[in-house]
Amino acid sequence: MKDPRLDTLREHGLVGMGGAGFPTHVKLDSSVDTLLINAAECEPLLRKDNVVMQTCPEEVAAGIRVAAELCGASRVVIGIKAKNRASIAAMASVAGDLFEIHELGDFYPAGDEVTLVYELTGRIVPPSGIPLQVGCVVINNETALNIHEALAGQPVTHTFLTVSGEVRKPQTVRAPIGVSFRELVQHAGGTRLKDWVILDGGPMMGRIVTDPDTPVVKTSSGVIVLPTDHPYVERELRPREAKFRIGKSVCDQCSLCTQFCPRYLLGHPLEPHQAMRQQFIIDFPAHSRWGQVCCECGLCTLFACPEGLYPREACQDSKRSLAALGEAYNGPSEVTVHPMYDHRKVPTKKLLMRIGLSRFEHDAPYTDYEGGRGPLRIRLDQHIGAPARPVVSEGEQVRRGQLLARPPEGALGVPVHSPREARVEALEDLEIRLS
Repeated sequence: MKDPRLDTLREHGLVGMGGAGFPTHVKLDSSVDTLLINAAECEPLLRKDNVVMQTCPEEVAAGIRVAAELCGASRVVIGIKAKNRASIAAMASVAGDLFEIHELGDFYPAGDEVTLVYELTGRIVPPSGIPLQVGCVVINNETALNIHEALAGQPVTHTFLTVSGEVRKPQTVRAPIGVSFRELVQHAGGTRLKDWVILDGGPMMGRIVTDPDTPVVKTSSGVIVLPTDHPYVERELRPREAKFRIGKSVCDQCSLCTQFCPRYLLGHPLEPHQAMRQQFIIDFPAHSRWGQVCCECGLCTLFACPEGLYPREACQDSKRSLAALGEAYNGPSEVTVHPMYDHRKVPTKKLLMRIGLSRFEHDAPYTDYEGGRGPLRIRLDQHIGAPARPVVSEGEQVRRGQLLARPPEGALGVPVHSPREARVEALEDLEIRLS
């Protein structure tokens, strides 16, 4: 019989807070022997997971207990980088016999779900597979906090994120969904830069945002202010077709992109240099099965390639074009770890040096945030699955925590709720505006 707490998690809008926003109630509606808590925070420049652990350890532990009960896990392991001693101490103080703490090295991508499963259990998730196939469920530590709060009646209306980069007061806050990046930058003391952009998330898997009025969503993790003329920004904003054209003309097939690929090192049939090779003979977008199981971590593009090319983007293009053709993965399911796996882990400090962002590696302590009193833009597609549909009307007054929209009946997704008392200003395509 289905545990009614799963319905509570769904109705309170829980999604994974460490990735793409997969609905938590679906992930925990399973039967596994091991629950893994991803607190690696392997994206450089971010501090939000460590702030969660250091400020809310009891609540995180309470959510972990519920998650373990829901998925039937008899073993629980939390992965935290060994360098984060304060976080380890905070979680050790509430661990008891509930969970083990595994100290991870300071490498990227320690927090990749498949890498984390191997590091913490020694099990290899099959290519194109999920941790469930090897008896594991993985959730983020902030997701565990939200589980505890949902069962106390509080829907997901806020998210922890780091505001850093070229700001005067780097900080980590818990901000309401819908508040603008611009307001958060102002709360962090603003920036001395005349021309700037925002890195939404971390530098490896985040995206460059040129509109500072972009709203926070549940899965937001970082608002990093960078100068517009920084080489990292310029290369990330280069048009897709230009990246393809450059790769087609310059790639010399050295294969370093493949040699450093974390999924290749776990034995997956992923070879970015082969995806790049496909570009030599096919017009944009070129698809190659050698890029089909890419996790898009960015190491190949931002660290490994000596020519500064775009093997990750070649793999992304391969995945998307094959998916559009309805071509599912049909490669091997049994794989073996590469003998050089332990010797090719990329240190975070070295990675930051390579991409030229070391000077933005700031401490970002928790800071109270009482903003979000102005207009809010609530996205209806801030989770994997079908966008939510409004259940409120223009002009309606809503209270804090009130349901604003829910996904279609039977569709994958979760509802969204109002972060505060407000008036529904407008219902727009994929967005509700509150004032």
